[in-house]
Amino acid sequence: MIHNTKKYFSFFGILIATVNRKLQSFNCMIHAILLDEIPKITKLLLKKQLKSVKLYSTNNI
Repeated sequence: MIHNTKKYFSFFGILIATVNRKLQSFNCMIHAILLDEIPKITKLLLKKQLKSVKLYSTNNI
């Protein structure tokens, strides 16, 4: 005897699918912003990086 199971959409299944879709949309949006901004941020950080302190003094004889 073969049992055919019926698949119904539950309220929580639809809710999870909707939330998953919305989260994926936000994730893609953040990813696109980061891809655009990371080179600018890297350039800014390299420009403002701290210089090393000299361990010797040129005034000493």
